Amino acid sequence: MRKSAVFPALVVLACASCAIAAAAPGAERGLRFNSPGVLDLAKRSLQIDGGRPVPIAALVDEDAQHIFAAAAVGENSLPLAFSDDVFGCKQASPKCSREHERKLLDAAGPTARREGKQLSITPTSGEVVKFVDWTEPTTKTGDGDAETHWYLGRLGGSGYARVEVEFGHDAPGNFLINLQNGKSLFVHNAADLAAPSPDGRLLVSYNALNPPLSLRVAALDGEGPRLALQCQVPEGGARLAPVFKGWHDATSFDLVVEVGEQSKSMQRLALRASHDGGHWRLAASDNARMDTIRLVCFE
Repeated sequence: MRKSAVFPALVVLACASCAIAAAAPGAERGLRFNSPGVLDLAKRSLQIDGGRPVPIAALVDEDAQHIFAAAAVGENSLPLAFSDDVFGCKQASPKCSREHERKLLDAAGPTARREGKQLSITPTSGEVVKFVDWTEPTTKTGDGDAETHWYLGRLGGSGYARVEVEFGHDAPGNFLINLQNGKSLFVHNAADLAAPSPDGRLLVSYNALNPPLSLRVAALDGEGPRLALQCQVPEGGARLAPVFKGWHDATSFDLVVEVGEQSKSMQRLALRASHDGGHWRLAASDNARMDTIRLVCFE
């Protein structure tokens, strides 16, 4: 995870979208996280309009104990690996990255193509999705900025194309593009947890460092990407430290929520969110405590 070392905690604490929103205008810069139509999972105000509240049931004690004991996901390796790790270069360098990207582009055929600083993804229908590498030099009045894109192949299961964007002043992000309709999703990798389901058709994401907690699940299906589940604590609610414990199966994932300071008085709740094919369900190890912390989910 070489890129993660470039972005210490003080940088990661910055608002994912706010930290990179101030790129200066100029030449056409292709698709960006804040382009119209992009589902930006890093946007804190993202919500499901008119969402249905998800009911909360009691979690079986055996399942709760298993979740508590499970290893955390995302602490030592990212579910969506950085380009450095995907390419496997012994020493990170643009030359090595370009060589490995070329192999992936050749395997992609007409769906992905690079022409100099422009990377194009061509879906079956809809407009071609274009990403443009650019650099804004440092001046006496500005720090400069840059964006560099790498094609990383297709996400297993869903078949969505994956493009990493390296920002000049922030941790990298990922675009996931539906190759049927050209719709795109952005997730701020490393600053946010981003964990696809085992079949690649769902993606859970949240930022653990910037309260209040806002957790999202995106559906990466044939009509997507679309926001399928949102769990949040309102402003002024309890400060929660979420710990992702992985996907239980292709349609359910586990989470431990730590409430309070890191001490003997800290309380921990085990949660399992599941999709039954029609609706989402949430099970908690302590429903009374769930009411107190005001964590609610909508679909």
